[in-house]
Amino acid sequence: MPTDLDPVIRRVLEQACPEASILSLRQLLAGYSSKHWVADTDHGRLLVKLPQRDRDPEHLRELMASTRIAAEHGIPVVRYRALVPHDPTVDGPVLIQEFQDGDTAADLWDALDQSQREALCHDLGDLVGRLHSIAPSSGDAPNLRSSVESELDALLDQSQADLLADAAAVRAATATALSQLDDSASTPALTHGDLWLPNFLVRDGRVSCVLDFEHARFQDRFRDFGKLDEHIFDAFPAGRPVFLAAYAAACPLPDDWEQRVDLAHLLHALSMHVYFRRWSPQWAPEYAQQVKEWLAGHS
Repeated sequence: MPTDLDPVIRRVLEQACPEASILSLRQLLAGYSSKHWVADTDHGRLLVKLPQRDRDPEHLRELMASTRIAAEHGIPVVRYRALVPHDPTVDGPVLIQEFQDGDTAADLWDALDQSQREALCHDLGDLVGRLHSIAPSSGDAPNLRSSVESELDALLDQSQADLLADAAAVRAATATALSQLDDSASTPALTHGDLWLPNFLVRDGRVSCVLDFEHARFQDRFRDFGKLDEHIFDAFPAGRPVFLAAYAAACPLPDDWEQRVDLAHLLHALSMHVYFRRWSPQWAPEYAQQVKEWLAGHS
């Protein structure tokens, strides 16, 4: 069914990609932070994204740059065709990329048996391990301690104080956890920042594409494990050793990897608390409780 924005999206697409003739256009009801349209063109299918939350063009340029770096290292990703930094009709940016066929792992997951889920976990382990093998091209990435402390300070400043444990105690426990890590293993890597089932496409039972690098950055690679554990392995623990074996084959695990994952769980809980305070406040107390539980285990 056509929407009021369809003519606007068609015009933006025609101006941004004049080489492509649009054969049809329809809105795609998918995703959480953007509105989407699929365009059939004589240059193949294109996906038009209208960001609804983070609408900073610089953020979108960083998304495209991170995706390009991943592609240069053999990670299957989407290809971006154009960025319109600001269109006055929609009062914001528009992002255009090639459309990738396939179902998200989230859409398929419930219908899969254990062996099929384990096959996807193996693919995820290999892809995430290869992603985490990508080092920054220069020495500009912050070291582990400074990056964690900076992130922690920013998150605590945005948290709801009456829901969290004492901020000073959280900082002290984090400093202790950092002091126990092997500095020689604290090498920054390209992290995705949003690894959960909706961000993996599947074709013929195998992971075919990694989506949405909008939170990607160079940091300690185990920061990615917080969301993986919460959204995949807490509910499917049989997949975790399969994932880890494939991951370690692509990117060997340091001796202190479990302590690094434990620290990632704290940062994930705190970041989700801050995120949901803004977008879905009813979920913020759940993640604040996870921060309290982490602190109780490190007192």
